[in-house]
Amino acid sequence: MKKFRFSTLHFIMIGLILFGIIAVLHSLFPEPSTSLMATFVAFLILVLLFIYQKKSYEISELEQIEYLNEEANSGLMQLLDQMPVGVIKIRKEDNHVEWFNPYAELIFAQENGEFDQKKLREIVDVGLDKDRQYADFAGKRYAVNVDYSQGLFYFFDASTEYKATSNLVGSRPVIGIISVDNYDELEDSLSDSQVSQVNSFLAQFVSEFAHEHSIYYRRGTMDRFYLFTDYSVLEGLIESKFSLIDKFREEAKRLDLPLTLSIGMAYGEGQHQQIGQLALQNLNMAEVRGGDQVVVKENDESKQPIFFGGGSASAVKRTRTRTRAMMTAISDKLKTVDAVFVVGHRNLDMDALGAAVGMQYFAQNVMNNAYTVFNSKEMSPDIARAIQRLRVENCSNLLTVEEAKLMVTEHSLLIMVDHSKVGLTLCKEFYQLFDQVVVVDHHRRDTDFPSNSVLTYIESGASSASELVTELIQFQNDKHHKLNRLQASLLMAGIMLDTKNFTARVTSRTFDVASYLRTRGSDSLEIHQIAATDFEEYRQINELILRGKKITEDIILVCGDESTSYDNVVPSKAADAILDMAGIEAVFVVTKNVKDFVAISARSRSKVNVQRIMEALGGGGHFNLAAAQVYDQSIVEVQVQLMNKILEELQEE
Repeated sequence: MKKFRFSTLHFIMIGLILFGIIAVLHSLFPEPSTSLMATFVAFLILVLLFIYQKKSYEISELEQIEYLNEEANSGLMQLLDQMPVGVIKIRKEDNHVEWFNPYAELIFAQENGEFDQKKLREIVDVGLDKDRQYADFAGKRYAVNVDYSQGLFYFFDASTEYKATSNLVGSRPVIGIISVDNYDELEDSLSDSQVSQVNSFLAQFVSEFAHEHSIYYRRGTMDRFYLFTDYSVLEGLIESKFSLIDKFREEAKRLDLPLTLSIGMAYGEGQHQQIGQLALQNLNMAEVRGGDQVVVKENDESKQPIFFGGGSASAVKRTRTRTRAMMTAISDKLKTVDAVFVVGHRNLDMDALGAAVGMQYFAQNVMNNAYTVFNSKEMSPDIARAIQRLRVENCSNLLTVEEAKLMVTEHSLLIMVDHSKVGLTLCKEFYQLFDQVVVVDHHRRDTDFPSNSVLTYIESGASSASELVTELIQFQNDKHHKLNRLQASLLMAGIMLDTKNFTARVTSRTFDVASYLRTRGSDSLEIHQIAATDFEEYRQINELILRGKKITEDIILVCGDESTSYDNVVPSKAADAILDMAGIEAVFVVTKNVKDFVAISARSRSKVNVQRIMEALGGGGHFNLAAAQVYDQSIVEVQVQLMNKILEELQEE
């Protein structure tokens, strides 16, 4: 029933009637009290009428709102039934489906027309853990939004959006550069007709590869090719782990050609010039890491490069021309600074110390203020003996880290030898004092590279950092100072350490350098006295060897006791000793370090890439010599991780 409401006219008429009644009463009953009472009654009637009207309006508004809400809910439900959005309401306590709209029923309909409760339950269970996810049904992709408070799931058809996004991502430009490792050395040793055959082989291989993947390419020089494609093609190459480098290596080996490929690829947003420059940087990284590998990186400073390959040992790719040019570049740089400080890595070994002493000598021939820096708190017995001999001879301007910190100025230069990772440098606080850094190393370049590097001389094909430094010294005019007997002996000791007395990773360049050091007075007796093994050290080495167990027929894993700590020298010597045994291809020694971390020393011959395994655990090194340091884990935990990585590496092979 429709409620009656007073209008303004009604109140006027009521007011006139009441006025008339009061006037009649006043004429009949002229007493003041009677008139006052009549007026009061009339006023009371009007107030009551106003109150009634107000309540009437309030009730009407509530009824209207309720009516509109019902209409809206009804419309919303009709809309939910009709619009292409799947809506499912569940009971949050047990994920039981309480209601779903027709579109949701279409999404989850099976071939027989029944609702796929199992599929929905999988989505609901996963969806409750995420704010947003994507789900695929019947060839379509749906975006899933979740209202946790109401237990509502909304399914939006995102097929078009996803396809457009995928097309946009897949169309990002990619620039790649292929460089043929060892081409120059091979070209020098072949006749013109043989070189022509090699060039034909290279051109055919790259052409077939480019045609297979629809890549546009151009040959820049005889040993370099440039690739242009988009991310969709690169994605396929990544999924195949760039199998082309393995294929090329096998085909080259079949033709008896010692060639491999180094590839740098870059992609992303931005100008093509930036992407091309990044591709060149990635190629350089692939080469200094030893070649036979691919480095891929997005054109984004926050993104890290991805590495593929590295399945063969590093080959010598440096030339005397490059060494001479690097000697000149470093010399020119030394002339612009007021002091030079040379550091090796933490826990100095003989190669790091020999290279540091050699670079200090090199710098001393150019300027006066050149120093070798060491950490007196981190010295193995052989390093302590070497430092003592240098102090006696007073030939290397030795400084402790504490002393060196006080002498650094804004115009000083830091030279890092035998390492290129900031995390491995002698002292992180000391490194941070410098704006300019020069790197001389024979390890493959990693991501933790100095951002303030002004010159980089990394040759992973060299046997040791001491070999690289000695070659620089050879090309230098040493009229001011002569390399003395002790300095030459330490450089030789560094080479002997990393080559295991000239039995591993030795090239003709290594013997050339050794011959030069011999002419400068290198003393075998001095080397033996400095590098001699202590009795206690020898005992610990043998203890570790006896704990070795075979993972496979030719791979040994040694795990030290959790309660026994070792320095850095003992595990590495134990690994070297085991690798010298017959039938051993690789060895991994896991021990507790005296500084309360777990250390891994890894060695191999020619089949197992221990560098990749150690990099996966936060370390690095060479193809057949690497190490890692793992913090806040027990030996058993590290052993499990190491075993998994070894098995993964073996499976990839």
